[in-house]
Amino acid sequence: MTIEVLLLLILFILMAVVGGRRGIKSFFTLCLNFLTLSIILIIIGLKADPIKVTIVGCVIITSITLFYINGFNRKTVSALFSVTIVVLVATLLTYRIGTLSYIQGFANEEIEDIMSLSFYVQLDFQKIVICQMLMGLLGAIIDVSISISSFMNELYIANKTITWKSMFNSGMNIGKDILGTMSNTLLFAYIGGFMTLIIYFNELNYSFTDIINGKIFCAEIFQVLCGGIGVVLIIPVTALVAAKIIPMQFGKGKIDEEPAKIDGQN
Repeated sequence: MTIEVLLLLILFILMAVVGGRRGIKSFFTLCLNFLTLSIILIIIGLKADPIKVTIVGCVIITSITLFYINGFNRKTVSALFSVTIVVLVATLLTYRIGTLSYIQGFANEEIEDIMSLSFYVQLDFQKIVICQMLMGLLGAIIDVSISISSFMNELYIANKTITWKSMFNSGMNIGKDILGTMSNTLLFAYIGGFMTLIIYFNELNYSFTDIINGKIFCAEIFQVLCGGIGVVLIIPVTALVAAKIIPMQFGKGKIDEEPAKIDGQN
């Protein structure tokens, strides 16, 4: 048994013990999302437009994550619409910036690793940078969006006479509490993956100026800042979308009329 399989097995057992039925669902959702991401990479490798494929992939991954774990209801529909809107807006905001920053492609430090590989891959690496950014922020904005919409859904269940403006303000207040911690999550996630390279730079006696002007460093900072923009945008978008969608009725029945029960309770 390889280390990867062993760690995967440990992860499954822990998720099943701690999360119960929902933990098992979360594990299989993780596997489905990994499969979806693999398919996205294969399609991009077949010379399809990377940004279009990534946007569609983001919607699919969001749908799997939200609907498979939490079911089809007003809070998950609100989160799906919100995430889709933010992905599109983030793409528009960062596409030109990513092009002008010249951070696409490989840096000088990576030349030795790619010397044996072909350079004629015929991929637009300017678009690949945007795809990396979108995938990097996707998990964070899904988390923030479903947290806000779940709270607003419970708020509406408790008080169905509440106005949409009051719901919106409540969602914004929750979002403000989430904002600081989620921004730090993105920062440390990227910096954690960048630590080895920082040590490498230090061993090569790179000056501080060389580091902050390096392509790899700039690419990491670009993704951190774009991820931060996405997290900031998802808060008002989710608050507004959820305030409009949650009071709606879907067809003849009603969704989420009772507060969610804890797994194992009758």
